[in-house]
Amino acid sequence: MSLFRPEELEQLVCGLPHLDMYALEDHTTYDGDLTKDSDCVKWLWETVHSMSVDEKKRFLSFVTGNDRVPIGGLGKLKFTIQGNGPDTDRLPTAHTCFNTLLLPAYSSPERVREKLLTAIENARGFGMK
Repeated sequence: MSLFRPEELEQLVCGLPHLDMYALEDHTTYDGDLTKDSDCVKWLWETVHSMSVDEKKRFLSFVTGNDRVPIGGLGKLKFTIQGNGPDTDRLPTAHTCFNTLLLPAYSSPERVREKLLTAIENARGFGMK
């Protein structure tokens, strides 16, 4: 008797293959002085939706500590974007244990894209692979 069909076992081990960032956006909560209507949040989602699959995986890893989609999809992930002060030269940071992105209120879409891509490209986590 088997507990899982092969495709169910693959999902448990590998996660779902599709990175539906729209589902993540729809189920994201906001904290601090940010809302879904804040300019920097709108620019963040524009940036995320325009990313390549590899960049989306790095973004997911940056904010959650894992580049795999959980069972049930990204809409089931409890994800929060929290304000982190005014525009600054600081990069966005994340609390992976809480799936929280700390986002400064950058002043332009170009700054959001530049700072976010720099952060995810240089993130190393705990150095475990």
